[in-house]
Amino acid sequence: MNARRDTGAPLWVPPAGWLLLAIGTWLAFLAWARALTLPDEGRYAGVAWEMLRSGSHAVPLLDGMPYFHKPPLYYWMAELSFKLFGLNEWAARVPSWLAAWGALSGLYIFVRRYRDAATATVAVVMLATTPFFYGGAQFANTDMLVAAMITLSVLAGADAVLRAQSDQPYRLMSLSAAAFAGLAVLAKGLIGLVLPGATLFLWLVLTRRWYGLRVLLWLPALVLFGLVAVPWFWLMQQQFPDFFHYFFVYQHFERFAQSGFNNAQPFWFYLPVTVGLTLPWSLWGGGALRRAFWQSADPAGLRSLMAIWVVVILGFFSIPSSKLIGYMLPALPPLAVLLAIVVERAVRQSATGHARRLTYRCIAGSAILCVILVCVFVANPRHSAKPVARQLAAQMQPDDTLVTLHAYPFDLGIYTGATRPAWVVDDWNNPDIPLRDNWRKELYDAGRFDPQTAARVLIQRKDLLARLCAAPAGSRFWVWGDADDGKRTLILQGLDARLSDRRYQVWRVDIDAAFSDRMCGEMPKADSPGK
Repeated sequence: MNARRDTGAPLWVPPAGWLLLAIGTWLAFLAWARALTLPDEGRYAGVAWEMLRSGSHAVPLLDGMPYFHKPPLYYWMAELSFKLFGLNEWAARVPSWLAAWGALSGLYIFVRRYRDAATATVAVVMLATTPFFYGGAQFANTDMLVAAMITLSVLAGADAVLRAQSDQPYRLMSLSAAAFAGLAVLAKGLIGLVLPGATLFLWLVLTRRWYGLRVLLWLPALVLFGLVAVPWFWLMQQQFPDFFHYFFVYQHFERFAQSGFNNAQPFWFYLPVTVGLTLPWSLWGGGALRRAFWQSADPAGLRSLMAIWVVVILGFFSIPSSKLIGYMLPALPPLAVLLAIVVERAVRQSATGHARRLTYRCIAGSAILCVILVCVFVANPRHSAKPVARQLAAQMQPDDTLVTLHAYPFDLGIYTGATRPAWVVDDWNNPDIPLRDNWRKELYDAGRFDPQTAARVLIQRKDLLARLCAAPAGSRFWVWGDADDGKRTLILQGLDARLSDRRYQVWRVDIDAAFSDRMCGEMPKADSPGK
């Protein structure tokens, strides 16, 4: 059968520098526009702020207590960003934006080197305008950071192997692959090593590039990986003897194997989700299902590398029952390359130019969809504390204390700029707390590593009045709750809320003679609201 001639007009390929600059600008566009999303963005940005304001640069802190759900790379980057750009949403999202931009730049350079400039251009433009990736680049958590480090580790490792194959210098890329894997571990734990390692190993085995094992397992590269990845974990274990068990055994292996955590989904969950979240580009996926796509020349093994990479990510995260959408971000770069090959080939083989026009429409449609989705989130901030917290920040004094009732808005510290941990009032003796995957368990787990601070900030409901009565005269407490709390909480009865919106209300409790007379005797006064 005769191959079709390439008769279509090619896609426009801009200069590399201008393309990457435009993509970086695009990814940062609108990153400032919406409030922090709860719980994730509020939690991670809040931890970074606590580290910065307390000077605890090694130990992540949640409400003043050690928080070891994730390693510190995002927090370190966010700390620096807050210091440079101030305490705001854009600064909280800078680590994810830089990570996404770095991953796209590395992908472009790699694909251009081992395929062509047109495919590289389509791949990065496709990825940058995919709403899922675009949203990840503007989301303040660890998902984009680990996805980018995995991407750069795989690309650097494959580049090192291909350079060695053609007798070119490869050791710098081998060191780069190790360093990026180490940073991936600092971003999210062992998957930072397991996923790029599994991808590269399977690629070497299936393409019979056995010499690549020697290239990637070069002793200086292994040493560099250890120097990047190990010191923080070792330091935490020295300071907190239960750290290794909690972080590696519980957070990694037990959570991976057990089914009692949030968002349990069937094994096949990620397949339709990935297709849906990469629309409209995933509509080109039919071209990758044709036999001719896989039988065409692939001397560098780029196509097989990308396919193995996608399968490793999908397969690994499909095993546990708990599935979160952000886990699929590391699969997007290789998927974009595979789809870019389909698109670029269709454009070259289209005599009418229809494929080229369709490609440009997909770019425009995807970009518009990205902006629409951001606007949707701007209009629906998902119970953000921002409106009330900003007003509260204008009235709080540095020595004031926040008190939250049966809730802990993760973004409260960010938006108030609070300089001390909040008191969180709840039933902390409830035996169900360690069994449920929610904010209470996160605070409870953090308190296990610092019982003294936990005793100070995690307060039983029945003990709140005694704690307030023991506070020095002149102290001020801002009590954060909802409308019902004004009626059912003794210390708030008779007080008007200072701040409120449809969801939250805030009262100010001043520790003065009037408060002591009303609340701190052997029993409330006969004419007091607490009668």
